[in-house]
Amino acid sequence: MKKVFTILILMFGCIVLSGQPYQVGDLYTAPDGSQGIVYFIHPNGSGGWVVALNDVSTGCAWGDASSDVAGLGNQNTSHYAVLMTDTSGYANTMAIRTHQNNNTNYAAGKVDFANGWCLPSPAQLRMFSAQWPRISSAMTAAGGTGLASTKYWTSAEHSSNNAWIFYFGPQNSLHGGASYESKSSSCRVRAVLSFVYDSGNPVVNYQWSNGATTPDITVTPSQTTTYTVTVSTSGGGSDTAQHTVVVNMPSSSEFSVTSETPYTWNGVTYNESGDYTQTFTAANGCDSVVTLHLTVNIAPDVAITATDDTICVGEDVNLQAVLLNEEAFSYVSPIAIGDILCTDGSTVKPSDWPVAGKTAYGIVFYVDNTGEHGWAMHLQDQGTSVKWTPSGQYADVPALTNYATARGAMTDLDGYNNTLIIRNAGSATQYPAAYVVDFANGWYLPTAAQLRLLFSELLPINSSLAVVGVAQFPLDSPFYYWSSTENDASKVWNVRHDGDMYNSGKYSSYRVRGVRNF
Repeated sequence: MKKVFTILILMFGCIVLSGQPYQVGDLYTAPDGSQGIVYFIHPNGSGGWVVALNDVSTGCAWGDASSDVAGLGNQNTSHYAVLMTDTSGYANTMAIRTHQNNNTNYAAGKVDFANGWCLPSPAQLRMFSAQWPRISSAMTAAGGTGLASTKYWTSAEHSSNNAWIFYFGPQNSLHGGASYESKSSSCRVRAVLSFVYDSGNPVVNYQWSNGATTPDITVTPSQTTTYTVTVSTSGGGSDTAQHTVVVNMPSSSEFSVTSETPYTWNGVTYNESGDYTQTFTAANGCDSVVTLHLTVNIAPDVAITATDDTICVGEDVNLQAVLLNEEAFSYVSPIAIGDILCTDGSTVKPSDWPVAGKTAYGIVFYVDNTGEHGWAMHLQDQGTSVKWTPSGQYADVPALTNYATARGAMTDLDGYNNTLIIRNAGSATQYPAAYVVDFANGWYLPTAAQLRLLFSELLPINSSLAVVGVAQFPLDSPFYYWSSTENDASKVWNVRHDGDMYNSGKYSSYRVRGVRNF
């Protein structure tokens, strides 16, 4: 006789949220009263990014030409990789401001850094650009202004002489491209802000050894003093860090603590959430199978940054608590970007793959505000050298809207209807790009706006493609993809996989990657 027992063990070290108060397009009000529009929600629900309602500068320099920023690695590799991977706008801004002594004449000095606003990284601006069709009306409704058709500074350094910019124009061709400019050039600045949430309430509590409860403090010690901050979350997790300010001594000390919560059961240590079983022999000689339902959460990892470690008596030093691990704030969405779409219509988290009886069909790249529906891309290209129409067969597709400008094309979001119109207008010989997708099973040629959203999520998408064992998108070379968004009788919008848009002749040969609704 076998006896099976199930025990439930929960380990708490962070916030596990049951709902999310913010969605893309919402107006966000920061604790200091400043406002912006939410344009990105992290796939794990931990929070997201907010873009300011207005530019903080209509033209300023990035910094001194030929002055390399200490602590900020030069991003002088392929701009495709820079545009897709650098999301560290806050850390970048901190390094730049420290190097420039918070010079307010420069781009990083224009943002309200004390209240969390930063000079965005290239990937943060790329995501903002991709979401612009969804948030432009919200920006206007909140009294904000749109993007100028010009260059905006990012917080990424290209070299000692140059810094990366993001180009929101011109409107009739390229839109949303990355390049670099001399640091002395004049470009605009639009700030962004990161946030975390817990059903709309503050999720982080700060307790300094001097009694302060804010993320950063300014102190004027008269002797060498060690300051301690304890950061706790409403879910019960906490972490403590110390920093010693040395007065009149040329040395400094910094100490950070990483909190991990593995669980050891009968000599076996488990580091991840999951169901685990062990078999024992009961007193009556029968097998006793015990199942452990384990949830392992991560406590916040905090460190302290300082404007200076050594000061003179009477001088100020600013200390700031910095959270190092966003995964300490977890929210499991029903469906999230990077989830694996299966042939039976279900979705599976990449961490749970493979699942018996499930076959991968696509990767989720967009989830609407219901959290249950969105778009998924096919696991593979349907062609790597496909013409939209053959040479000499140009024609304006009847009933298919023409978009003369890139910003207009960014509002086209109905790839299914576009593909239906194109296919109804002619055969596979006339419109090969619209026919290589498996339209009968729901796959269609995406619009330019859908492709830009897809390519703005390449990092989680590539991670999921690796999980299911298919080829990933390259980060070091350009791929161009057809959209179903028509420019005019002879041209169609295509999108490079770093997000740049072009209007190209229909006879050109580009890749096709189908998407579908779910």
